[in-house]
Amino acid sequence: MRCFVAVAEELSFRRAAERMNMTQPPLSRQIKILEERVNLTLLERNNRHVRLTSAGESFYHSAIDIIQRAEHAILNARQAERGDVGNISLGFVPSAAMKFMPLIAQRMAQELPNVGLTPIEMMGYEVIESQRSGRIDLGLTRMEQPRGEIERTRAVSEPFVMAIPIGHHLATKFDLSINDFDGEPYVSYTKDRGGFLMETMGALFSSCGIVPDTKMEASQTHAVISLVNHGLGFAIVPKSAQVMQLENIVYRDVKLPKQFRSDMYLVSRSGQKSAVRDRVKDLIIDVLAEFRVEG
Repeated sequence: MRCFVAVAEELSFRRAAERMNMTQPPLSRQIKILEERVNLTLLERNNRHVRLTSAGESFYHSAIDIIQRAEHAILNARQAERGDVGNISLGFVPSAAMKFMPLIAQRMAQELPNVGLTPIEMMGYEVIESQRSGRIDLGLTRMEQPRGEIERTRAVSEPFVMAIPIGHHLATKFDLSINDFDGEPYVSYTKDRGGFLMETMGALFSSCGIVPDTKMEASQTHAVISLVNHGLGFAIVPKSAQVMQLENIVYRDVKLPKQFRSDMYLVSRSGQKSAVRDRVKDLIIDVLAEFRVEG
């Protein structure tokens, strides 16, 4: 077909052979084979000229389209092999929405513009179950333990900070200890939908021997911070939550035992090969590298 297009455009077997980097006899054989295959005369030729028949004129335009489609198919296949094209569904817990997801989406738009990203907000247990059922390709969750065929990579490990109402007597203090908050009004995470962080805070208070005065509970970090902003108590939140800058709240670093950090894991199903999924996994780990720091 490429040989036919060359002859149709050059209207010369000699020039077409030069264009195809071949001699005239094999070029002529290719044209003859093509005409026999389609059972049509595509070219009229004699010693002086070559011209397209009406069938050849129609076939020429179709041949151009077919060749372009074939080249496009090959290009798509090569991009897919490299992980440059495709679609990824990414489940994430709500606390990832404030800082991490925008950074991931921004980097993907820059480096993988032909990979579609579908972000889906979920609870931590839903991320795991959706991975298992195949609803999502990747997930960001705080659940520590992998389950069965689910593999995980620590993507985030950052310190906690204190969120304090601006009128609180500790709001102007910078060298804070967790013991400073013993008996102070406290905004907690709920057990049902903020359970992991609630359990972490409970273990922290127990290890430090303090008992805050729990005034309110909320399931998600943005709701916890909003309650702090309205003066209902202090809270302990992941450092990345400081992106929520509200007028009646201050954030302060606090010295905590080293084991108490805000971790988030990138999870995927093991045993499944996907070039585009692997590219996006590597990108996410790289994007979130700045949030895997000690201290």
